[in-house]
This record gives sequence, structure tokens and C-alpha cells, in this order.
Amino acid sequence: MLSGTAPASAMTAHSTEAGAGSAVMIEARSKVGMRAFTAAPQRPVLYEALRAGVALPYECATGTCGTCKARRVSGVILNDWPDAPGAGYLNPAREEVLLCQTRALADCAFEVPGRADFGRSPAIRPRFGQAVVLELRNLTHDVAALRVQMEPALEFEAGQFALLRTPHVKGYRAYSMANHAGKAEEVDFIIKRKLGGGFTEWLFSAAVRGDRLEWFGALGKATFSPREQRTIACIAGGSGIASILSILEAGATARHFEQFEATVFFGVRTRQDVFYLDRLNRLAESSPHTLQITIVFSHDEVDPTLGDRYPKLLFDTGFPHEIAARDLAGRFAGRVAYIAGPPILVDVSIRMLITQARLPARDIRYDKFS
Repeated sequence: MLSGTAPASAMTAHSTEAGAGSAVMIEARSKVGMRAFTAAPQRPVLYEALRAGVALPYECATGTCGTCKARRVSGVILNDWPDAPGAGYLNPAREEVLLCQTRALADCAFEVPGRADFGRSPAIRPRFGQAVVLELRNLTHDVAALRVQMEPALEFEAGQFALLRTPHVKGYRAYSMANHAGKAEEVDFIIKRKLGGGFTEWLFSAAVRGDRLEWFGALGKATFSPREQRTIACIAGGSGIASILSILEAGATARHFEQFEATVFFGVRTRQDVFYLDRLNRLAESSPHTLQITIVFSHDEVDPTLGDRYPKLLFDTGFPHEIAARDLAGRFAGRVAYIAGPPILVDVSIRMLITQARLPARDIRYDKFS
């Protein structure tokens, strides 16, 4: 999961919102089944399907990954973002579309490739809501902590993300929740500023307390539940630590780490890029024998005073996936691995976990959005 990062760009300026109108009927087909649901013309087909409990395939839900590809069989549709990065995976001659960027203006049918099981609906169905900015503070020169009041309260599992949208910028952006899972009226996000990114440019330069946002969520399949009773390994980079913090808070609250080990590798570039060491030190202190957190600097030396200031944390240099491979060599078996951060970190971590750690794919969890 590329947690806490935003899509490369907003929807194109020429895209327009369809006016409110009567709901239309959508039929989704795959090789193993068919499901029908209603959708509002002003909302993306993917969002309406997930809200209705129809488990269409997706990862980012913002147009960048291409996972929600489908072929239009019939009906009138509107493409909100023709130049979305995920459109590179489409074959226009076959009328393939991204369902996260497609709105249905009339009854439609779509064919989803593969053997998608539409019945595997999550325990918590996503919903639409409004939010109000409560607090926005800088953690580093390009990372900020955003706290919002959710209306209604957001129900989510540890490790999930939500889509945020401001009226000032077209399109939704995906960000992971950084606080304890459950049903939260106030939700924390960690936002990395993206050069040229419409949402983050607005957030860092113009947003103020009281500004309103729209949201859709919760989304994501890289979830943690103490009920699984598993040891875990977490690899995060930059703002990707958001979802890992939610997992750690949920595990600590449930006293999961009293019996099951958790090892976290949090990578940043330099000393100026690190944040939340106080919070991480507190979490490590709460489970000193089973929760180990290592801060990894890829482009800087370790400040020798950090160990004195944060005695429950470990510090190293290199890349987090490499330090994880070294420190957990021979000890990966039986773990569930969570990955969150930039695309390159997710890719190399998956490769390491499969080829070196020999973890089965079902035990590697991430939501890839960027």
C-alpha cells in the first residue's frame, strides 16, 4: 500500500460533474457471476458498487493503478479523467474503462476480466460523507498531519484508507488513517506534499481550519485484526507510516503484542525527514519485549543522540526492506507482512518477501496507490 501519498494529478479541467438525476441500473459480469446494483449518475460506478456491497476489483480507487478495468458492454457513460495514469492499461478498441473514473448516465452493463468474485464484500461497507478541517500542522518541510471531523463518523479497520476531495480541486485522493481503528468522529491523516499535486498544493498553501472536504471510505484490503493471532512485520516509507501507526495502535489497545511479536522498519531519507518518534517510542515502550521499531535512514547517518532521546527505538542506515531482510532472516515464517510507502519501496519489498523471506502471497498485504 502506498500509504499517505496522493495521485500524480487531478482530473482534467474539462471534466464536468453530471447533474443529479435518477439512479440507473448497473450490471457487472465476470467469468464466475453477475451482480446488479443502482448508481447515481454523479458518482463513479466503482464507488457505487462498493457502497452497495458489490466487490468489484480495485486498489487505489483514484485512477492511477488500472485495477478496476472493465469493458463497457452497453449503456451511456462519461469518463471523468481520460488521461488517468491507469488508462495506460486499457484497450480503447475493446471499450475498456476505469470504473473509478466512469459515471453511468443510463442503465449500463460492464464485463470485468478474470474470475472476480463480486460476493466477497467487506465487513464494513464504504460510504460517502463530509469532513471539516480541525487541525493542520507541519511534521517536516513536506509532510503534514491533518485532523478532520467526519460527518458521519468513519468506521474503518486498521490499515485502511479513505478518499478525500476538496471543492477547490477535481477528483479524490487516497490517504490512510493514522489513528486507532473503529468508529471515529475525528480522523488523522499524514499527507506528503506532492509537487504539482492539486490537492496537496491547496492543503499546504491555502487550507485553513473550518474548510470542508468530501470523503468516501473506508477502503483497502491490507487490514490488521488481532483476532488472527499472528506475528507481523511492517515495512513503511515516509508518510506510509500512517497505516502502520493505525495497526500498532489497534494491536496495543487489544493487548495483541503481549503474546505476538511485531517488527517495524520505518524508512526516511534524512534526519530532517523523520517524524512521530515520540509516538513510536511510546508504542515500543508499551510492549518492550515483543514490539521492535527500527528507524532507517537511506541518505543520512544516524544522529548519535537519537538513541538517548528515544531509548525504545532502534536506528540504522540503508533501505527498510534490506534491513528487514537482514534482521528477520530465518524468522519470517508465520508472519503477516504489511507494506506502505512509495511505489518503489512497495515493489522491492514484495520481491524481497517472496524471493528471500519465502512468504506466501496471501500473507503480504498492501494497498498500492500513488
